[in-house]
Amino acid sequence: MSDYDIKINKLLKVGRDGTIKTEIWTKIKDKKTFKTISKRIWWEDDEGIYHDETPDLPIDLRKDIDNAWIEKSRKW
Repeated sequence: MSDYDIKINKLLKVGRDGTIKTEIWTKIKDKKTFKTISKRIWWEDDEGIYHDETPDLPIDLRKDIDNAWIEKSRKW
């Protein structure tokens, strides 16, 4: 059982050249402290390459985020 409640959101943004870019954000709620943070976890650059924004997070939390992303992407 995870110590966090994780919600994944996909945001579409207009790039500098007018193309649509994707950002994946998460809301992470610590179930023990009830502290909530919002964090961009992936983003698409102007060349269509996705970048990971989670290397600074603890391994267990990254695993939980990846699992939440997998579940959410199945629904999209």
